[in-house]
Amino acid sequence: TSRSGSGTHPCEMSYGWPVKPFDEQHPVRGFFCDPRIGARGSKAFHFGIDVSAPDGTPVYAVAGGTVHSEGAQNVSVVTAGGRSHGYWHIVKHVRHGQRVRKHQLLGHVAKGWGHVHFAERIDRHYWNPLREGALTPFRDFGAPVIDRIVAERGGRALPPGGVTGVVNLIAVAHDNPPISAPPPWRGMPVTPALVRWRLVRDGRAVIPWRLAADFRAALRTEFRYHEIYAGGTRQNKPPARGRYRFWLARAWDTRRHRDGRYRLDVEAADIRGNATRRHLELVLLNGQV
Repeated sequence: TSRSGSGTHPCEMSYGWPVKPFDEQHPVRGFFCDPRIGARGSKAFHFGIDVSAPDGTPVYAVAGGTVHSEGAQNVSVVTAGGRSHGYWHIVKHVRHGQRVRKHQLLGHVAKGWGHVHFAERIDRHYWNPLREGALTPFRDFGAPVIDRIVAERGGRALPPGGVTGVVNLIAVAHDNPPISAPPPWRGMPVTPALVRWRLVRDGRAVIPWRLAADFRAALRTEFRYHEIYAGGTRQNKPPARGRYRFWLARAWDTRRHRDGRYRLDVEAADIRGNATRRHLELVLLNGQV
């Protein structure tokens, strides 16, 4: 699978930030499709980004349109073309059905939130606001980090020097925001925009590049949380850092390949294509002749 083509909508439209200054990049403490894990065990993708801003910060419309109330502290503004921008965790200064212009005040960041959750929806799908051609300016620096690659069985890591039978392949990876959020979120990780893997033997890919996660464009309805994030994944909850465990392959049968030495390559990239690779040497030992 190619890394090219991060996915742009045919009706692409760039816009500024929902807080002042509109033409300056702000800290983002939560990225698109970061894991969200509830107190009772619910698990979901983060369908927008969290723009850090002190409580009481004014929040403005990035584009004009019609206000839709989506909760006590949540609104969206729908443009004439049907694009929707959502603004959550604000004390509202607008009413349902009101027409607003670009950069009109919508409300202020509600007490205790320290951010505005900003989302974009087109054609019933949520899109990554940080993609090229959307929220601007946004620059990312440095590649994500691949913390670990592991073969597991029954939740326990296996020694890579002698892998047999059916196993799970998992990568642990994270990215760092280009501008750190203020405490207590300083130093907290975010998810990479892309994770992929391949299996190589003797310089040849016996399994070509396969996507494990691709958050560069839209959150499609066919996305399944449990098919992307493996057990042991956790979200940021200060002072504890989040941990992102990605499924590379579930119930991978090593017996489909000849015994011998292999290299498991993993690549993680951010929304601007800054990428890093790491590999795990595997020895398959199934007693094949």
